[in-house]
Amino acid sequence: MRPARTTRPGADRVLGCAAVVALAVALTACSPPSTSVSATVDEVMVPAGQTIVIDLGEITTSVGDDWRLTTAPDPAVLAEGEVRAETVGDDGATGTPTRLSYAFDAVAPGTTTIGFTYSYRGEDGDPHGRVEDPEPTIVVTVTD
Repeated sequence: MRPARTTRPGADRVLGCAAVVALAVALTACSPPSTSVSATVDEVMVPAGQTIVIDLGEITTSVGDDWRLTTAPDPAVLAEGEVRAETVGDDGATGTPTRLSYAFDAVAPGTTTIGFTYSYRGEDGDPHGRVEDPEPTIVVTVTD
């Protein structure tokens, strides 16, 4: 004899999915607010507890575009940066551009500098005029 079922078939799966969705919503709601700026700005102010996102624009890695962090911020002011890359066109298609940015959490009041360097096909700089500023430096002031 089979034991009696206490839930409908598939109900456990539905409850599991609902729990995952609820967790995702809760985590998103807890993420700190952010301030986005272009890498072409010279300075920016953000309150402690926010995330600053430096937008480096679109790159196409298949042709050799790249950016790298060359001046890391003071870790007492900004936490270590996180690279964010978002595919702009058809995901996975050859030659698809990517919007590249770096995100830093503002951890305490102070001032620090962040620097980046653009490279094209492995060479630092921009001999072909592909970006506005191939070596941007941004002064970030974190306030209370």
